[in-house]
Amino acid sequence: MYEVETAYQLIANEMRMMEKLANETLSGVDPFVGEVVRYSIQFGGKRLRPVLLFLAGRAAGFSNGQHVQTATAIEFVHTASLIHDDILDGALIRRHCATVNVRWNVQIGVLAGDLLLTKALELMARNGELHGLHRLAEACRKTCEGELRQLGTVNRFDMTTEEYYEMIAGKTAPLLACSAELGAYYSGADNATAERFRIFGHKLGLAFQVVDDVLDMIGETGKAGKTLRTDLINRKPTLPLILYLKTVSSADRAETLNRICQNDFDEMAAQELITRFCESGSVALAKQEAERLINEAVDLLSGFNGNAQAITALTSIARFVVNRNN
Repeated sequence: MYEVETAYQLIANEMRMMEKLANETLSGVDPFVGEVVRYSIQFGGKRLRPVLLFLAGRAAGFSNGQHVQTATAIEFVHTASLIHDDILDGALIRRHCATVNVRWNVQIGVLAGDLLLTKALELMARNGELHGLHRLAEACRKTCEGELRQLGTVNRFDMTTEEYYEMIAGKTAPLLACSAELGAYYSGADNATAERFRIFGHKLGLAFQVVDDVLDMIGETGKAGKTLRTDLINRKPTLPLILYLKTVSSADRAETLNRICQNDFDEMAAQELITRFCESGSVALAKQEAERLINEAVDLLSGFNGNAQAITALTSIARFVVNRNN
């Protein structure tokens, strides 16, 4: 199987073109504005969405200028969502750096995210067609709805696993699904093929979010490069917690919820509960759920008569998502 590094090498030229376009798009602005948005764009990390778009494009045929513009736009949208997420979560670090709201303030963070969203719209308009713009707008809408829905689930500790999946379907999944779908679409793929890649990206996104929930509990801040334990401290139901509450005795459940809802519940107290979750097997079960979703995503690629190297690379990226530690 391809190593992840090899998968990235396959689209290295496209990634360089995307970085060049991103820099060009952010040039010519006020020096302070430029400083803020360039600082923000480093939070993209692995650039998973552009990678997915370019590899789907290769798998379905080829890459072109529309791929580069769309990948850059999607990365801008993703970066904007990270800035806004950090504000909502009160996060202090992202990619081992101070978040925008800490480096500057909340007002600057909100406006920097908004600016990146408008830049994304400008780039999509350059493609000269509406389908891609509609799909990206739909992904943005679903993401916003998903985040709002999650805020509405704070203290909803009776949530079922089915409700949990409905909620996270509006978080990481929409942009990943959009990336994979548009990668195939701009290569001239038919509707059935584009839909296959959309579902692949959707399942990849669900798995990514489950792993994110797990890492927020058991990850190491030094490796993750961002503030952890925020979900539990902010009383957001995640899969490990849902699975734990589903399997323990009513007394243990009541005691756990009572602890979480206390005003002095902090990271140290959260860590004590996380130890219980790990010992109960609920964290391991959540990991298994992520692996199931990745297997379903990879199965969608089997038998697809496209570029073999790109398909192998997509499989490698999918496996990486479920086995990552940050």
